[in-house]
Amino acid sequence: MAPEGAEKTEAGQIPAVVAEPPKPLILLVLRLLAFLATAAATVVMALNKESKTLVVATIGSTPVTATLTAEFQHTPAFVFFVVANAVASFHNLLVLVLDFCGQKLDYKGLRLLMIPILDMMVIALLSGGATAAAFMSELGKNGNSHARWNKICDKFNTFCDHGGGALIASFIGLGLLLVIAVMSIITLQKLKITTCQAVP
Repeated sequence: MAPEGAEKTEAGQIPAVVAEPPKPLILLVLRLLAFLATAAATVVMALNKESKTLVVATIGSTPVTATLTAEFQHTPAFVFFVVANAVASFHNLLVLVLDFCGQKLDYKGLRLLMIPILDMMVIALLSGGATAAAFMSELGKNGNSHARWNKICDKFNTFCDHGGGALIASFIGLGLLLVIAVMSIITLQKLKITTCQAVP
């Protein structure tokens, strides 16, 4: 009697047991959470802006003030961060659409192979963007006395708080994508082993 999940083979060969892939619902939930995290990071950092009027000089007893604005566009690392998270969000949304469409948009199993590869590319991009933004955030918070770079977070508290929240959301999305990639690779490995066992 053949075990459950076994496929019938020709000429009385021993049936190969099909490896059961991870539950699709788990991957969909993780993918949705990753999309929400990277999308939140994109929106929060893209809308991050704070203006303050500061005293820049004093002439006699008269203070000279200037209105300064902190925006993400002023730092290339933050621009890269926004672009990387936007690309990751678009990728996750596209994969969710493909998953909901099922086999209709699949071609000879190409989707099963390409999605893990694209996941790894997005992980590399997102990791670079989040790391660059984290470095600039640390510099903005503490400055660098050796290079004589002054910190700005003591003057632009809201800007730094919002940037920190965007960073946390981005790293959560990055962690979820890593979990998704590992699960996808394990699924492909199981399918490969099953295929090899089924070949006479």
